[in-house]
Amino acid sequence: MTIEQLIENASYDMFNPKLNFEIAKKYEDLGQTASAISFYLRSAEYGYDSDPLIVYASLLKMSFCFNDQNGRENTVKHCLLQAIEYMPCRPEAYFLMSRYYERMQKWQECYTFAGIGLSHNSRTEKLPADVEYYGVYCLEFEKAVSGWWLGKKRESEEIFKRLLTQDINLVYRSSIEYNLQKI
Repeated sequence: MTIEQLIENASYDMFNPKLNFEIAKKYEDLGQTASAISFYLRSAEYGYDSDPLIVYASLLKMSFCFNDQNGRENTVKHCLLQAIEYMPCRPEAYFLMSRYYERMQKWQECYTFAGIGLSHNSRTEKLPADVEYYGVYCLEFEKAVSGWWLGKKRESEEIFKRLLTQDINLVYRSSIEYNLQKI
């Protein structure tokens, strides 16, 4: 369905969180992050009591949009913290928060959020959007990377070697192989 058709449908059902979510994804795909954020926010507001996965995914996707706008680091973190508060037993927001801190080279925060995420990894339902979390190995990777910088080299090496025995995304595999060469 085109964005025009989705917007026309929304004009008849403007409080529908799923419809607002689909519009937001289309705007995000077009690189129109401000518009996407507006519709993700509507999804989160209108689905708060009725559609928790849409709300959670909307908060996560808003963090991506704000990240693309540059200079919005605190807002990115705020979206992720809201997602954690809303659904604390899901791992995706912990992973994104861990990765956020990895990119800022705040190793203890990265390690801590990866560890918390690993303790909340009993995910059952798939999210309605890709948030770059492909499984528990994403959190394990963050723990290993940050652990290395925190002096936990043996633990990091063990995690990396174990991950290489699993079916993981090629980007992660390449990064692990590179990191193991440096240990």
